[in-house]
Amino acid sequence: MGPQARLLSPHRVIGTGEMADRIREFAWERTPAGAISEWSETLLSMVNMMLSTRYPVLLLWGPEMVLLYNDAFRPILTNRHPAALGDRGRSFWIDVWPVVGEQLERVLHEGRDAFHENAPVPILRNGVLEEAYFNYSYSPLYEADGQVAGIITLCQETTRNVIADRERDIAQNQLRQRQDELDKTLVALRTERTRLLSVVEQAPAFFALLEGPDHVITMVNPLYMKLVGHRDVLGKSVREALPEAIEQGYLTLLDRVVASGEPIAAQSSRFVLRTSEGQPEEERFLDFVYQPLREPDNTVSGVLVLGVDITESKRAASALMQSEKLAAVGRLAASIAHEINNPLESVTNLLFLAKESASLEEAQGYLNTAEQELRRMAAITNQTLSFHKQVSSPKTVTCEELLASVLNIYHGRIVNSKLRVETRHRSGQGLLCFDGEIRQVLNNLVSNAIDAMHGNGGRLLLRSRAATQFSTGEKGVLITVADTGSGIKPEILHRIFEPFFTTKGQSGTGLGLWVSRDIVARHKGAFRVRSSQRPSRSGTVFTLFLPFEAVRR
Repeated sequence: MGPQARLLSPHRVIGTGEMADRIREFAWERTPAGAISEWSETLLSMVNMMLSTRYPVLLLWGPEMVLLYNDAFRPILTNRHPAALGDRGRSFWIDVWPVVGEQLERVLHEGRDAFHENAPVPILRNGVLEEAYFNYSYSPLYEADGQVAGIITLCQETTRNVIADRERDIAQNQLRQRQDELDKTLVALRTERTRLLSVVEQAPAFFALLEGPDHVITMVNPLYMKLVGHRDVLGKSVREALPEAIEQGYLTLLDRVVASGEPIAAQSSRFVLRTSEGQPEEERFLDFVYQPLREPDNTVSGVLVLGVDITESKRAASALMQSEKLAAVGRLAASIAHEINNPLESVTNLLFLAKESASLEEAQGYLNTAEQELRRMAAITNQTLSFHKQVSSPKTVTCEELLASVLNIYHGRIVNSKLRVETRHRSGQGLLCFDGEIRQVLNNLVSNAIDAMHGNGGRLLLRSRAATQFSTGEKGVLITVADTGSGIKPEILHRIFEPFFTTKGQSGTGLGLWVSRDIVARHKGAFRVRSSQRPSRSGTVFTLFLPFEAVRR
């Protein structure tokens, strides 16, 4: 039998599994190992042995250390499989070569085997050089002529064990340190708990801790006790301790916080405290937040209640609004007195002329003119009453009617100030609102516009048109009040809606725009303002958006 009879077929590579298939199908003729048909008996036997074992095995064959490995070795390579198959050891193992290169060279050139236990071998995995540990052995593979032809590597990754042992040692050291610090920590916790309770006691806000699905009150501070009338609430559910909270919807809010895990905040929320029999109820207004209390596993075990009682500040704000209404009445009274005085003088003169008339026809003419003046005074009086009389139900009114009534009130000031009024109405649809309140807003804007032009002439522009509020998609009307006055300084423009802030000195209360914005907000509307002080284009423009149904019947 000649040498050709000893050449082996690829089908002599036995075994099943991914690596057996890959080795049979690989183009080995492109590698230094040569085609499978040219493999020596030693290499073929070692490959078949490697494929038949479940232990991780790596073969490095020939001077170039060509890589062959079995299925058990694949996990060690992670994403570098299957590129490793058939590659050269020196070029492929660039990450571990600084550690194992010298050992492999000694095995290949000197036949010296090597064994290492829990040896650190940094290895590149998924593009990251990872810390890894292995038990591994390098053994020479001899050909029939006694020459070392390759290296067989048996290995087992022990990274988890090494790290676990290291972490156990670290944990034991930490445990000893923690044991030493435990007493100090407990003392510090007691001190911190005492301090926290003191902070809660002294906090300028009411606080309560509600636990469990029944919202049992387990912790409160003095301000919360004051809020609930110093009732005995600790250890009781909200349902038992504060039954009025059920009627007023607060228990529903608490249930929602526990169910959803989301906080709920409220401003100016009304709370009526039931007092003892025969005593009047206490109405309070609160800004508060219900914050879910979460356990380490993220489940909601209770609710933190935190807030402030704003009853007094709300009452003060109400008093300020009433004060502004009185001030507005005063300003209107002055305007009305001026408007009524002129026709009143005319009536007096006309009555005198009628009395002195030589003929009945002449006297009748004077009386007709006097009657017209009296009707004008009656119209002014009726429009004025509509500004401030209390209305319990909304009314439908057009923008043209609203602005016309305001202009009638300020007719005298407009004439004396030499102003040119320009009106344009492009919306005839009625607006459902509390018309007296909206008249008050427009009265304030028109009065401010007249003041801004300082009696030196100018243009007062009043416009209305249908519009859409893009933030909500709601249909309504946009009213514009613009003047050609001196304008507002940019640095104070953002403050004009603050209470008590005024640009009129002693003649202004600083409440008009603040109250106006509150009225517009109650009508679900919006205010915008822009102003310029450029010499040739100075002036201020207020735009007021109101939905067609600003209030519900």
